[in-house]
Amino acid sequence: MLTGYYTAQGTWDGVQTDIDEASSIIGAPVTFANADGRIVAAVQADLIGRQATEIPNLGQDFPVLGEKGTPIGTVYVGRTLAQQRADETFLASVARALIAAGLLVALIAMGLGALLARSISRPLDEMSRAAVEISSGNYAVRVSPRGGDEVTALAQAFNQMAAGIHDIEQLRRDLLANVSHDLRTPLTVIRGYLEGLRSGQIADRRSAEMAFDAMHGETARLLRLVDDLNLVAALESDLLPLERRAVNIESVAENALSRVAPLAKTKNVTLSNLSAPDLPLIHVDPERIEQTLFNLLENAVRHTPAGGVISIQSSVSINQFATKLNTDHYLLLTVKDTGEGVPQEHQPHIFERFYRADHARSRQRGGSGLGLAIVQAIIRAHGGEIDVESDGILGKGSKFTIRLPL
Repeated sequence: MLTGYYTAQGTWDGVQTDIDEASSIIGAPVTFANADGRIVAAVQADLIGRQATEIPNLGQDFPVLGEKGTPIGTVYVGRTLAQQRADETFLASVARALIAAGLLVALIAMGLGALLARSISRPLDEMSRAAVEISSGNYAVRVSPRGGDEVTALAQAFNQMAAGIHDIEQLRRDLLANVSHDLRTPLTVIRGYLEGLRSGQIADRRSAEMAFDAMHGETARLLRLVDDLNLVAALESDLLPLERRAVNIESVAENALSRVAPLAKTKNVTLSNLSAPDLPLIHVDPERIEQTLFNLLENAVRHTPAGGVISIQSSVSINQFATKLNTDHYLLLTVKDTGEGVPQEHQPHIFERFYRADHARSRQRGGSGLGLAIVQAIIRAHGGEIDVESDGILGKGSKFTIRLPL
């Protein structure tokens, strides 16, 4: 139709009537552009004169060919009214579905949020109540590790903290009890002698000298206890500077052996130095390391019966413990005895302050319960480690092993 119109008229003027007629017949908007792409007729009058390529969604295009097959224009047929209504209906249904889905998701999110908040708030409330209990002195309270991973981890950390506080409080009570006992005993002895001197019950010179000697010994015991307490506190708080210098560990060991020799002689215990020759110098505080070895040797003498043997040995070693010390080489010091040994159940605790495997016998032998705590504190201050090996069998004794980084 359009080809015949153009052939007859030679122009597109007046083609608007045909376009309107076609649009009414098919029930869809029709737009016509000439060969240059300029719209010359359209149902929408505001489109006339514009380039078709500039206008989106004109519809499906149908080229119009002249008698010789050359393009003379393009017809654009838009969507029918029924199609538009169907699209609008579809879009409306999609919108309603999206709104319904959004509301459903919101409700689900609110429900999950409430459950999540509840799962978090309940454990937190429990921890809050437990914290109040701890602050009031109930150190045995614990919380249930429940909820999400993070809340469970927090509850476990809280329980670990509570256990730590309980242990610290128990340690404080034990410390007070032990210090009170260790102070009361010598003070009671001193007071008894003073009252005897004051009342005249101790009148002769020999008895008075014995009383003064006993009071002097108890005073020395008190001073040693106070000094040991101060030393442990200073070492554990890093308040005691170490005066490191390069030393020969063999000479340090010999000094410690000579200091404990008189006590070993009175108990008929043999001391021996089995240190390897030509050991490298080590940078340590010699006085503190000597004190460490002396404490170990003195402890060994106290717990070794007559005829027993105590040996000290030093060497350079490399093994699995080097990784823990962050070094490839370390000095190995061992103090071994043939005494009573340390029962397995006591070994994890022997380096604790005032810990005694046998309270009565340890006090009778003059032990304060601080010697091994001082040993561990000094070794750790040097960046080293110490442990004990023992079967707890009389005669097999114990072996204390010190590892110091070179």
